[in-house]
Amino acid sequence: MATDAKTTRRNNILEKALAIFAKKTFQETTIAEISKAARVSEATVYEYFKTKEELLFAIPEKITREAIEEFEKVLPYLTGAESRVRAIVQAYLTLYHNNPEYSSLVMLQLKTNRRFLQTRAYKLIQSIAGRLLDCINDGITEGVFKKNTDPYLIRAMLLGTIEHLCIRWHLFGRPSNLADYVDPIMDLTFNGMRTRPAGKNLSIHLHLPRDVTLTHEMLSPEDNHS
Repeated sequence: MATDAKTTRRNNILEKALAIFAKKTFQETTIAEISKAARVSEATVYEYFKTKEELLFAIPEKITREAIEEFEKVLPYLTGAESRVRAIVQAYLTLYHNNPEYSSLVMLQLKTNRRFLQTRAYKLIQSIAGRLLDCINDGITEGVFKKNTDPYLIRAMLLGTIEHLCIRWHLFGRPSNLADYVDPIMDLTFNGMRTRPAGKNLSIHLHLPRDVTLTHEMLSPEDNHS
């Protein structure tokens, strides 16, 4: 029970800290504000987190870990590279849309924090990007995607699009629902990287007598009725 109580208290501190960080930014937020919102003493906050920055970095670590755990429950049941790539993109957009304070913190503050790149939280985020890369490579190996597909470029395009949509959503309130863009994003991406199904290409073979010479008039699509 003691462990459960500590976990509950820690999660409560993280939840209240997230709300304040997202609203006031890291620099403006104080431990005193967080402890007041969480209804604990400042000493209690420092019992769980040595510094304000450690508290900040613990937020994406917790949320990302939970998101990965949920996604791992679904992934084994998805068949084909396209389904897995689509599921990852949908997971990104759904997570960001359903957790606006978290996506605001990640997109508008942590993206520019160099120390964040050295944290366990960032390594977890990288692991999702790595899984996306693996799925794209699987599609190339399976022959679903073109052999000359650059998996790193496709991943960059997908993650860059997601980031752009999220930032516009926070700054301008558009689009109203991030998840609505899953299908348009994937349709555009897949249409450019899919291998064309056999039998879809049309070949025309002209067999002309050797004494026939093609003239400009024969090649012209216009009819001459003079």
